[in-house]
Amino acid sequence: MTSIDLVAPPQHVLERTRAAVGTLLPAALAELPDETREVVEFGLARQDFSTAALVLLSAEAFGDADVAGVALALEFAHLHEQLHADLMIRRGAWEAFGADRVVSAADALLSLAFARLTKPWVMILNVALMSVVDGYVQEIGMDEEDDVDLAQHLGVAAAKHSSLTAAACELGALAAGASASQAGHLRQFGDDIGLARKHVDDVLALHDDLAHGRRTLPVVAAANSGMSVGGGRKWCEQQAELLLARALNHLRQCGPRARAAEKLTALAREVTTARCAPAVPAQPTGRSTTLPGA
Repeated sequence: MTSIDLVAPPQHVLERTRAAVGTLLPAALAELPDETREVVEFGLARQDFSTAALVLLSAEAFGDADVAGVALALEFAHLHEQLHADLMIRRGAWEAFGADRVVSAADALLSLAFARLTKPWVMILNVALMSVVDGYVQEIGMDEEDDVDLAQHLGVAAAKHSSLTAAACELGALAAGASASQAGHLRQFGDDIGLARKHVDDVLALHDDLAHGRRTLPVVAAANSGMSVGGGRKWCEQQAELLLARALNHLRQCGPRARAAEKLTALAREVTTARCAPAVPAQPTGRSTTLPGA
């Protein structure tokens, strides 16, 4: 049995998840050539393993199945997406290893992921990955347009950032014997959490995105509504709160075990709205740090 036996701070959930799937990593990585394994290990060191945690906790919500292999498969799939993100922005693994090695490692990760899933689950992951690919294709097209509306950006954000979290929750639930209805609610939970996290990611990266002229959600929201950039940031924070509330409603409707529901709720908050919690004010320095347009 592999589970996460705690209702403590979510960071402990992520640490125990890493330990649970970590026992399977040596055998999986041994299948890779040395150059490919180096890239994968570099990527795994940056992962927080929250995708794998969603699998484990979703399974725990309905039973005591050992789903560490499924959790590792979804973490591999998530790293596949992250490596492609590095290629798009030419940072991270791209800087460390170059495009060819990163592409090879991303392809290898798909093989590792699919090898750890049964046929029906392969189809669920494949649909999720096709959604991610579609999101990247749409994003490339939008980059070539002068004006892109907010609905298009939200569609791309959902395709790229919600599909794998939705699949992780659905597969974890199904592996533990959940009904189709219960798994569907967990899928919606994961879908909402993924998009809420994207809103928060864009809020936290706003300064850097503005400096590089990137059209992220708060920037596009501001441009489409005539708000300041600060207004776009606030809108994203509000959307994250609404998406979290909707996710938790789906969680309640699926009828999970109470202890597992507490853990999923805590993890959902930790990876979304808790990251936007007000920080302790710094001592005044006499210099303004106001965002442009705020």
